Amino acid sequence: MKPGEGLRGRVQDATLALLPEGLRVEVIPRSVAGVPSFDVRVQAGRATHRFVAGWAGPGWPADVRTLVKVASDLDVVYAKKLSDGARSLLSERHIGWVDETGRANVLLESGLVIVREPRATESNQVVRDHWTRTMLAAVEAVLAGVAPTVEAIEGATGMSRGASANALSRLERHGLLERPARKRGPNAARQVADVDSLIDQYTEAAAEFRNKQKVVRVHRLWADPLDVLDIGIGPGLTATGVTWAVTGAAASTLLAPYLSDVTIVELYVDRSLLNTPDRLASILGGRVVERGHRIEVRELPTAMSARGPRIGGVQVALPARVYADLMGSGGRAAEAAHHLREVRGVGPGS
Repeated sequence: MKPGEGLRGRVQDATLALLPEGLRVEVIPRSVAGVPSFDVRVQAGRATHRFVAGWAGPGWPADVRTLVKVASDLDVVYAKKLSDGARSLLSERHIGWVDETGRANVLLESGLVIVREPRATESNQVVRDHWTRTMLAAVEAVLAGVAPTVEAIEGATGMSRGASANALSRLERHGLLERPARKRGPNAARQVADVDSLIDQYTEAAAEFRNKQKVVRVHRLWADPLDVLDIGIGPGLTATGVTWAVTGAAASTLLAPYLSDVTIVELYVDRSLLNTPDRLASILGGRVVERGHRIEVRELPTAMSARGPRIGGVQVALPARVYADLMGSGGRAAEAAHHLREVRGVGPGS
């Protein structure tokens, strides 16, 4: 991310939206290369409040960690919509925050205090409508370019008609799908309300599911992990007839190169193969270990998760799934995720 007129304007607009009319706000991009930070001045009568602000993109914990790592003198972090985890992280570090939904918590030594909480609306009740695996599958189908109708989702995911209908209904309650025309039936004309919100909420939900998954760790020797994946691991898995896909750093390097090296290869495979770890390790050309591994294997989250492009002998996971997994890892992986989203895209049809 690079501070520019676009982000400067968003920081200024978000600040002005929180302050009484008549106050002056000046936002100046700092000259630190590659760091989206700004010097902000708020003029309130004779009082002048100055602080350093930074932009954390969508507002996930990984975004915040990446920002504070490269900009250690921040007073306030701005974002599109800060997640609960991101806000908690900032509170622990005593850093103020503002997001574009109108929420804020800023307490500066100069005396500037801005506290705005979301009003209690039915959107608060939506949060308690937890995500399910069928919802993840439906969103992955939509992000793969499938129309958000019961019939289309059923056909793409292999889920039952009832499961497909329920998943779409719950996504509609979350405000991620909408039906401008009040139609009913299996081909009801739902459409995506906001693609960015759909991707962001899917990313957070996918990370929560991933954190609960069983992981089989395998060690094997290689000179170049991508070469081994292409000529060894990939063809070996394909020959078994199971559904599989690579995700994480290796997948991002194939889709939109950003990271300089891949230390861990992350794979998804069918449950049947994951439940036979010794056979799995043999196919991968290694052995199961508790630590010192080079390969991590998890169960394929949904039938759609493996629907990415095939590159040589490698089946890549759906770009949206790769993005979500990178964001969940944080650090440099989150930077690779932003690069993937900006350069290649992870929305419908990507």
